[in-house]
Formats: sequence, C-alpha cells, structure tokens
Amino acid sequence: MSFKKGDPVIVVAAGPENEGTVGRTGVVFYDESQGDGEIAVKGIDSRAVEAIKGYRSYSPDQLRKA
Repeated sequence: MSFKKGDPVIVVAAGPENEGTVGRTGVVFYDESQGDGEIAVKGIDSRAVEAIKGYRSYSPDQLRKA
C-alpha cells in the first residue's frame, strides 16, 4: 500500500520503539518517497511530546489507511 503526505492512517503493528501505539490514528507527515522507506506519522503522541521527541516513524507494513 502506498501512502502520501496528509493520508490518515491507523497503526496496525509496531516495533519496540513504538510500543503501545497499535490502534492509534495519525496523519502521514513524510512518506516513503523521501528515501529511507520509513513513514513519519504525526498525531500519534500529544503535541507537547511531538515537539520534544519528534514524529513517530513506521514502515509501510505497520500502517493502514483510516
């Protein structure tokens, strides 16, 4: 499945760095066309946490369109 910036997504699987985020929804901020195959998703954490830690990154197989 292909994702582009602005797509609403749901986390369906997560590695140890994103533990506890399965089932959360967010919006694609950077898509896999940026080069490394990872997709940055905003809205998974609160704005305060994202301001400090940045957006969470997932592989395409860990997401589905909402």
